[in-house]
Amino acid sequence: MKPTLPHRVSFKISNLIFKRYNYLGISCCPVAKLEVVWMSIKAVLLDLGDTLVGFDRFDYDACLRELHKSLSRDGVTLPYEHFKKAYFEVRERIYRETEDSFEELSFCFRVSETLKLFGYSFNPDDQLIIDAVEAFMNLQANSLTMDEQVPSVLQQLRQKYKLALVSNFAHPPMIIQLLNKFDLTSFFDAIVVSGDIGWRKPSPRIFESALKALEVAPSEAVFVGDAPYHDIQGAKKIGMKTVFLRKSCVEEGVNRENPDKIILKIEELLEALSDL
Repeated sequence: MKPTLPHRVSFKISNLIFKRYNYLGISCCPVAKLEVVWMSIKAVLLDLGDTLVGFDRFDYDACLRELHKSLSRDGVTLPYEHFKKAYFEVRERIYRETEDSFEELSFCFRVSETLKLFGYSFNPDDQLIIDAVEAFMNLQANSLTMDEQVPSVLQQLRQKYKLALVSNFAHPPMIIQLLNKFDLTSFFDAIVVSGDIGWRKPSPRIFESALKALEVAPSEAVFVGDAPYHDIQGAKKIGMKTVFLRKSCVEEGVNRENPDKIILKIEELLEALSDL
């Protein structure tokens, strides 16, 4: 009868020696050395936006208007529509210039670069710029939601795995604000934000930074996210297993990146991990 292989065990056959003995007329079968290597998941890395926290109610225009109002209160008087047009031109230029390197430039830098088009010369760390960005982020934070199952899932995960949050966000204080708002900070052993380290997903650098903080190898970790390109492709390229959280009708990218598991709800994650 064919033996059943234990779960998550790989068998490495080595030193296969074919010997035939004629001692006392007994013929011996081939002898194999069986080396057992246990493969286990030690860490789970999770995306934030639309994985743990929902951004579907986020109104970009409303938040940008708050930013513009803050600038106006500090003496930067520009017609909103002119500012908005320049802002999105600068944003697209930055994304275009960094699309190969995946370098992450701060949100404050984006705003200061926009104002340069109107003759202003503010630095990204000037208080006027910081206050305007905070006005944007505060309104955005108020619009975000969290599935009520998330804390329970994270609590169960934490009992078995090391946990890290890995998020693309150009203004890192906002991530801390969100984690505090939803009382999620204590679940994570590491919090890695693109705006802090200067590189965004799918760059291997941001995944490697999280793995280093957790002290685990890529083969010992799983990444969970909702973006086929940024989350799934990036994690797979450095040797991590992946779980795709399908929250919308994303088909082409998912099939191309071929995640190890696909789930429809965050509460399905525990069962998916048990099968990896």
